[in-house]
Amino acid sequence: MIRPLTWSAAALSFLIGANAAAQTAPPAVAPADPPFALVAAEDRLTLGGVFADADIVMQLVMAGLLIATVLSAVVWISHAVRRQPGRGLAGGLTLLSAVSAAGPLIGLFGSAYCMLMSFIGASNVRPAPSLSILAPGFAEATMSAMLGLLAAAIATVGHRHLKGKVFGFDTADDIAREPVQTAPRQARATA
Repeated sequence: MIRPLTWSAAALSFLIGANAAAQTAPPAVAPADPPFALVAAEDRLTLGGVFADADIVMQLVMAGLLIATVLSAVVWISHAVRRQPGRGLAGGLTLLSAVSAAGPLIGLFGSAYCMLMSFIGASNVRPAPSLSILAPGFAEATMSAMLGLLAAAIATVGHRHLKGKVFGFDTADDIAREPVQTAPRQARATA
């Protein structure tokens, strides 16, 4: 019984002493960071450069999301300015609903694909690449997610606006004046 106790006491005193020695050692001086310099104008990363440097899968994803964004805006505006909103509206609402549901998922797919390819590429290079080497891949992933959210936002707002226009819900007062049916289904069916 005494032997395990002395062994654990020695280990504990060693750990306490090592911790105290580590706290009293002078801090190591890290080398100073080099001053930041702005990249030359022709070498700067732009939105067009992000798209141009992307691989074909990412270009297709981003182009599809950009087309979906523009198409959603066109459908929304074209149906919103019509005097007869019911004509051809079902197809427009279906398109807007589909884009609002699928846009973020497609953007997330593009983002995950880009991050996967970036991490695979970074793991196959020694020494590990710096942030300035990895930043274009991160910009691609962020741009894909942003385009998916933008397409979904425009489609969702357009869908709700057109649906409200068709059903006449322009203000909250209109919704409050509608009677609420609280009877169970069976009672409504027999009535």
